[in-house]
Amino acid sequence: MAFKRSGMIMMMLLLLGGCSLMPNKADEKKQAEASAYIPVQDYTGQGYSFDNGEETGEFAKQHRNEIIEKVKQYFKQKYHLDITVHQIYGATDAAVVFAESKKDPKFHTSVIVGIDLENKKIGDVGAYEGSVEGAITTGLYVMAYEKEFQKLDDFCTAITKEYPVIGRTKEAVDNTVDSGYATPYYYLNTTHLEFLNSYKSFLNNPKINGQSLKKLIEDQKFISDNMIIEMTFYMRKKHENPDRTPVDKIKDELKKQKDFPPGEYSISVNSNDILMRTGTEKEYKDSDKEHNEVIIEPNGEVAK
Repeated sequence: MAFKRSGMIMMMLLLLGGCSLMPNKADEKKQAEASAYIPVQDYTGQGYSFDNGEETGEFAKQHRNEIIEKVKQYFKQKYHLDITVHQIYGATDAAVVFAESKKDPKFHTSVIVGIDLENKKIGDVGAYEGSVEGAITTGLYVMAYEKEFQKLDDFCTAITKEYPVIGRTKEAVDNTVDSGYATPYYYLNTTHLEFLNSYKSFLNNPKINGQSLKKLIEDQKFISDNMIIEMTFYMRKKHENPDRTPVDKIKDELKKQKDFPPGEYSISVNSNDILMRTGTEKEYKDSDKEHNEVIIEPNGEVAK
């Protein structure tokens, strides 16, 4: 499936439906539904929103610099990290701030900043439990397997040349993705509890290198679904619905590869159209879960 909003974002009472429509007006309904979607190659995050975010969003615009400063301090003090704020959205009694780390470990995440509209005050910065820690851990994992992830990047680029699929724009990733390490073609999904030694070592020594992280990771028992690698492509032709054929072909191609990052790989090919307010696909086709996903072991070989 496509890039997903995190549990924290779901906690913000996001409405997944379309626009409010006048009843019994088929033409107006069809037009409204069409206008809610946009081709993925044109999507940079425009229209992305949270429920009840109009007033808090306007307040956040007026106090953008103050919110950014509070978020930067939060990451610096708690995680020893410098971040770039990409986007701020209004939500219920809060602003949701999408950010990206400036240096290794690289990752995307989001935090919540409380907003008191009645007293016109900015509250504390917080996050859904474990969401930032999990995002950081995905970045540490990429540091540990830097060469392997470069091969995965090259593979994804080659797939878009061989098959009628594309990825998201970098702007869409920056403005709408908060799941951790993410590229236009895939994102990683884990929690810091799955790689606790690596995470604690980073907190104790923010300058820890990839080689040391790799040793810590490989010293623990390999469990494939401790690290999920979600490969997400979209149909290239504008407004085209997803086709099952590329999913199977990409899966077959993936099974032939060697020296890729270890983990459990999931593959999806989505419709070209994106629902703007949620950043999710209109339709999708994914790999066959009855036959499990593609698992690559620490030796770089595909599990039999």
